[in-house]
Amino acid sequence: MQIEDILGVWQLVPLFFAQDAVADSQTDTDLPTTDANASVSLTVGYTMPFDGEVIGISGNLDTAGSTGSLVIDATVDTVQTTDPTVSITTETALSDTCRRGTVPFKKNQVIGASITTASWDGTSSDLQVTIWVLLRVEGI
Repeated sequence: MQIEDILGVWQLVPLFFAQDAVADSQTDTDLPTTDANASVSLTVGYTMPFDGEVIGISGNLDTAGSTGSLVIDATVDTVQTTDPTVSITTETALSDTCRRGTVPFKKNQVIGASITTASWDGTSSDLQVTIWVLLRVEGI
């Protein structure tokens, strides 16, 4: 019997984060991770089992704000990235991507999400953030 290598080297993986009732005047606040159903808060960030790179961010609110801003950034070992970034004002959903190679990371680094709010009036809004990463799954 022959075993074929059909697993692609790069695998797209979503990492989930959330915050209930997004408050105003938050600065670089790290978001807790959640399960896929956003029901269990676990920790701040995911430890990566392989080298990879951040390639996108998606932000979703259950209700829109009408004034102010909510900025979402990815973090690598708690250091904010500048691209991709999402700045939500009156939308309920927004996303951003970056070119490959912009935000590389190594095995065992922690990928997270942080937010900053200014004059934000959507304080009853619940937020779900997805950080999209490519993992280089090789040598397994």
